[in-house]
Amino acid sequence: MKFLPFLFFAATALVACKKDTDAPAIDFGPNGGITMRDKFDNPQGTIDSTDWTLDGIWNQQEQDLFKDLGLDLNVAASGTMSLLSAYPNPVASQVVFEYETPLAVTCSFVIVDDKYRVIKPLKTSIVQTNTGFYFDMSQDFPPGKRYRLYYVFQNGSTLYYKGHGDIKVGM
Repeated sequence: MKFLPFLFFAATALVACKKDTDAPAIDFGPNGGITMRDKFDNPQGTIDSTDWTLDGIWNQQEQDLFKDLGLDLNVAASGTMSLLSAYPNPVASQVVFEYETPLAVTCSFVIVDDKYRVIKPLKTSIVQTNTGFYFDMSQDFPPGKRYRLYYVFQNGSTLYYKGHGDIKVGM
């Protein structure tokens, strides 16, 4: 009888671990799943045509990453991008996420691993037309792995643009 609480906690821990490993993994796509760029943002090698573009319908896990924004993320986006990129990719230490829009918007973004686990929490920019964000990926990002940066741009309370791009750490 005195082992009953221990068995309960052990079973709970096993179930929790099983749920995490059973979570659907992100499909990063063909050819390594990244758009390769050098440190000056010039294309290099493979291109993933699903990266750094406008996404369509997002699944519930993707929508939940931005639930605090209070936006319907599966409505038609209203805007366009002049520039949207992350470089260098693959990255050894520091990556730049950069965008440019024809009008001032707010950008919110988050970085997740292949199981949608948040590695860099949601960050939101001030209202502006262009900027670059620098991330140190030498810590908290094991080499050889890929990560997904999800982004949402909004114009006031309207969805302006949304999508994702994949980043590989290490060469």
